Amino acid sequence: MKTNFKLSSKMHLFIIISSAIIAIGLFVGIICQSVANGFFNYGDEYANYQSVTVTYVNTDFSGKEEEPVDHVKQICETAFSNEGVNSYQVVVGDTKTGGTVIYKFVNSTDGGKLKNAEKAINSKLAEEVDEAAVAYNYAVASTANTILGGGKAIAMAAIAISACIVFHFVYFVIRYKLTMALGAILADLHNLALFLMIMALTRIPVGSSIATFAVITVILTMIGTCFLFDRMRKNFKDEDLKKLTAFEIVDKTADESFVINTVMPACLATVSVVAFILLSISSLSPLTIISAVLCSFISFVSCAYGTALFVPSVYSRFKLIGDGLKAKSRTKAAKSTKK
Repeated sequence: MKTNFKLSSKMHLFIIISSAIIAIGLFVGIICQSVANGFFNYGDEYANYQSVTVTYVNTDFSGKEEEPVDHVKQICETAFSNEGVNSYQVVVGDTKTGGTVIYKFVNSTDGGKLKNAEKAINSKLAEEVDEAAVAYNYAVASTANTILGGGKAIAMAAIAISACIVFHFVYFVIRYKLTMALGAILADLHNLALFLMIMALTRIPVGSSIATFAVITVILTMIGTCFLFDRMRKNFKDEDLKKLTAFEIVDKTADESFVINTVMPACLATVSVVAFILLSISSLSPLTIISAVLCSFISFVSCAYGTALFVPSVYSRFKLIGDGLKAKSRTKAAKSTKK
């Protein structure tokens, strides 16, 4: 597929596009870290939240005919309604002597209102149970601050990404040249930053899958740059192309590798989605599947755009600078030889 699109002349355009997306994503993430659900929109798996937990024993609650759990929920909902707060999840559990009802609220909920609701619930429970049972019927308001995967998911992803980037750089220095190794590092960092900032900007609910797809993004970038720079090295050595400028050769290489650097991420992203879907069937959680699909799509877009468009346009300048340094080095060597 020939695009006939002169990437080398569009470097500033791609830099502006990438910088704008990364900057806006960073801005949105920082704002949401302060006023919303965190830098990323963590799903139920890792979201910070506030809660009110009511523990009760099986009692008649002053002769009420309804089930104890239903009466406790009625007391709680009245207290929350009076304070103007709404829960997003209610979890009911059983104990040996009674049960628990847990109301979860978004982390930005006014903690003072939840404390007032806690007092109202405790006061109402104290009115309706025997004096001896007051200590066993109570409500507690609390805040849960969770860490993504307990920190383990991020730590493992960071180690994997760092190892991939270091290996990528060393391999390119040995197999190709320094300018191509710098281009490869730029591709890794650019595509990873683009993926993460788009995730922060779009507010897609995420869990541990974001760490998985961050690693996949870097791996896809490594594979894509191998195809790109291997073809580029062959073109620069091709005697028939010696008359072309560095910019023209880069554009030609980008054309030749365009299909593989777009189709390949799409295929691997599809495989990842299928794997996540199969793993999610047992949980019957549509949100888990949707999150994985969207993460995969954003990873594909980041890799396809970064490897097929952004990197070739910027590398044309790397090549120009490298050739300039070589020319200066040769000139100095020639002058020293004459002396």
